[in-house]
Amino acid sequence: MAQENTGGQTPTHNTPPGELPIVGDKKLFTHTMQEDVARSKMDPASFIKEQEARRPFSQFIPPVSPSQGGSTSLPNDGASPDKFREVVETIPDRDQPFSLPETQMETPAATPQFQVRIPTQGSRLGTTTIILSIVLLLLIGGGAAGYWWFFMRATQSEVIVQIPEKPVAAPQPIEPQPIPVPVPEPLPVTEPKPQPIEEPATTTPAIEPAATTTPPVVEPVIPPPPAPVPPPAPVEQSIAPEAVLSLDHTVTIALSEINKNEALEKLTAENAKITDSTTTIRYIFTFATPTESRYLSGAEIGDLLGFAVPQSLQSLAQRTDLIGYKSAETMRYGFASAISNKTTVKSAALAWEPAMLTDLTGLYIEKMYEKPADTSFSTNTYGSFYKRYVNMPSPDISLDWAVSNTHFIVATSKDMIFALLDKAGQSKK
Repeated sequence: MAQENTGGQTPTHNTPPGELPIVGDKKLFTHTMQEDVARSKMDPASFIKEQEARRPFSQFIPPVSPSQGGSTSLPNDGASPDKFREVVETIPDRDQPFSLPETQMETPAATPQFQVRIPTQGSRLGTTTIILSIVLLLLIGGGAAGYWWFFMRATQSEVIVQIPEKPVAAPQPIEPQPIPVPVPEPLPVTEPKPQPIEEPATTTPAIEPAATTTPPVVEPVIPPPPAPVPPPAPVEQSIAPEAVLSLDHTVTIALSEINKNEALEKLTAENAKITDSTTTIRYIFTFATPTESRYLSGAEIGDLLGFAVPQSLQSLAQRTDLIGYKSAETMRYGFASAISNKTTVKSAALAWEPAMLTDLTGLYIEKMYEKPADTSFSTNTYGSFYKRYVNMPSPDISLDWAVSNTHFIVATSKDMIFALLDKAGQSKK
């Protein structure tokens, strides 16, 4: 702490108008709080008087006269007023010292005790913390109560199930049972003895006395020989249809009746005999009866295995073969037809596409397809073939059809359609 003491002297320097007065001959002295506290303990009375003497406004400082360099603020003193200086009205007794109530005290009877007040630290728990603590306590209490209610209480409480006793029926009086009357046993029936059957008496024809003349000669009757049985007529053999494509194998399956289960069993047995890893197979179905043996047509094979071709396409096909394709251990099936009008067959196949996947379900014999989300066909070309296809979610299953000037081919996998198209190209050469 630093204080100044002017010693009651007035400034002797003249200042120009508009400037603050300069106070000279200042005496400065410094002192610390520790020194003040030590002095107050040693001589409290003199320390209090000294502090009161140094209180602001405790000494009267007279105003600066105009002769000492001050300026007046009266407008009629004969000098020109300063337009930049504010006129200050004099307030009587404004700066006169006055005594404060707490400083008007006599010499203290006892030595004052200085105390240092340390403010108490406020609570750090805010409103939000209190609310969250209450919510947490409620959750913990609710969880404990629920656990006790659903688990502890169920094990502690005993459930007493009272089974009502069945009423005992009153004993019924025993009624006297009638005494059965013994039935006399029937007398044994004696079977009559069989009477001997009398054989009819054979009468011996009387032998006429031999005539004296010569007896007639009787010729023996010879029965006619039986008519000869004609031999069975030979079973008419039909001619095998010409193959649509020149494939690697041709398998003939003979059926005793038109039955799908029999056809599939013999089809699987014939496929097992083929040892090639990748090959194409033509299937021929024959149906034998006691009077005839014939080959099934393409439409009959479709009805037998459960797939259908529209009549508009059947009428445009000259002949149709059921075809198989073996790749490793898997078998895929399709068919090929010989045609002569590419434009008409192409239009009929495009019109058949919305129902083609459903109509040809019977071709997926060993592995059924999973219907894709989008069943629309896509287009590409392969050699001289116009080709359409739709891919299934499984990579080894699809539905492809292709048409050229001479062939209409349907396959159930991408590898199969390309293998058959290559065979069709080789047959042209």
